[in-house]
Amino acid sequence: MSNRLNDKITERRNARTAEIDRLSTGDMLAVIHQEDMQIASAIAPCLPDIARLVDSAAAAVSRGGRLVLVGAGASGRQGMLAAAEYAPGAGGPVVALLAGGPEAMLNTSMEAAMDYERGARDLEAIGFNPHDMLVGLTVSGRTPWVWGALRHAWAMSAPAAVISATHQSEAAQLADIVVVPEAGPEVVAGFGNPKALIAQKLVLNMVTTGLAVRSGRVYGNLRVDLEPAGDRCSERQIAIVMEAADCSRAAAKTALAACNNHCKTAILMVLTGLDAWRAHDLLNRNHGYLRLAAGDVPLAG
Repeated sequence: MSNRLNDKITERRNARTAEIDRLSTGDMLAVIHQEDMQIASAIAPCLPDIARLVDSAAAAVSRGGRLVLVGAGASGRQGMLAAAEYAPGAGGPVVALLAGGPEAMLNTSMEAAMDYERGARDLEAIGFNPHDMLVGLTVSGRTPWVWGALRHAWAMSAPAAVISATHQSEAAQLADIVVVPEAGPEVVAGFGNPKALIAQKLVLNMVTTGLAVRSGRVYGNLRVDLEPAGDRCSERQIAIVMEAADCSRAAAKTALAACNNHCKTAILMVLTGLDAWRAHDLLNRNHGYLRLAAGDVPLAG
């Protein structure tokens, strides 16, 4: 096997930055910025595959499953952050596993990343099942821990996707959906994979945002699944109800207090004039989709 840098697209020398060490700081940063501008464009051809991923994830969540993100090193850390941002706390529909566990957030565990069998064991430990969907995060597509997790999902016919920088990898062969933003070689070969990781992060943002929309967590462009702060409504909940229902602060607080600080129910109460019990029932009959529930009755006023 060749050891030349150009064996991997992310480690090939970038002809556009070959003289970067000769540039002034300002010119150097301009070159880096120009390279970064290519990342979003690289994602555009992947949109059909990302759409399939979002729809598959939404289907998994609708049948009671989870979207499980797995990765090692920087990729795994991005997965952990994406899951935390989607629904803080345990028990949410988006779960992330990092090779080596939470302690690897600070120090990458190469031993864990290279352990094929451990990838499967870590999935087993969270009760991964065919109702769930797995997304492997691996720039190289060659991380054994991620392969092991993907093989475990494949063996039980669970849907699986990979977000990577290469189509030609072991990980890609185990996935139903392969998302490969071709951002090109890095600014500095061998200095990590910043462009590939930014592309991966942008795709993850699309996936989690798209899943939130498709799962009824969004009304208009407002996140309406906010949890209360302890036993009281939060300021963010009040602001969201005011914005979504176009009501006063007092009306928002009154509605939230009447429905045990359930944000979507409070919005529906203000929009429709229903009491808390009827609004909650209407929301349940529409599977938690506020847009559908609000369309079931004439708007108040």
